[in-house]
Amino acid sequence: MKLLKTGVLLVTVFLFSQYSYSQISNVSEVGGKPIMTKKYNKIEGSPYYFGTDTWMDGTLHTADGKKIEDIPIRYNGYDNEIEYRKDGNVLIIDNYNLKGVDFYHSSDSDGKKTKYEFRNGFHVAGEIEKTDFYNVIYQGENLSLIEEFKVIETRVTPASYGASEYKKFVNDKRTYLIVNDKLDKFKSRKRDFYNIAPDQKSEIKKQIKKNDLDLNNENHIYFLLEYIDNNLIQ
Repeated sequence: MKLLKTGVLLVTVFLFSQYSYSQISNVSEVGGKPIMTKKYNKIEGSPYYFGTDTWMDGTLHTADGKKIEDIPIRYNGYDNEIEYRKDGNVLIIDNYNLKGVDFYHSSDSDGKKTKYEFRNGFHVAGEIEKTDFYNVIYQGENLSLIEEFKVIETRVTPASYGASEYKKFVNDKRTYLIVNDKLDKFKSRKRDFYNIAPDQKSEIKKQIKKNDLDLNNENHIYFLLEYIDNNLIQ
């Protein structure tokens, strides 16, 4: 019996290692190029929105429709790039080879993780490029609500006399609504929802009241946008 248990354990470990290896091997299909960290040397802070040392188990959605799971990834918000680790090396995936990436991240002390679904393919002339990644809150037939997780470079002038000005990375998060190929900033206020379909303002008000919607709750936002999309926009 002891030998049987040992055998089962060895088979399980072997199968898991084979599965992990196949996933890492598959990621090679999306390509990759080495990162150049030296270009950030003169800028304080991190170009990675969730932190330089924050690696997350991600699921990659490739441009040709494949799904590759359990890949250690991190997000460079300055260059809008997804990076992954393989054989001790860090590689950048060409955005043209990806449709998106899913991952969980916890920024709260309680350890609660939030799921992010980064996708590209959105396009608004002069505003959004198809290769740029956005976290999707809602995507429907007529409208989409997306979040931009960006790291920007800013100049800091110290208050101390004689101290030199320096450059610093700062996280910048913005939410956008796309309706009929038009892009607008969105702050999840009641008037932002009313402006989606101004002629249907009374109906949107009714839905908010009837369903006791909290417009700071992502699930409630999704519910209201889906209602507007399917019933009030043509």
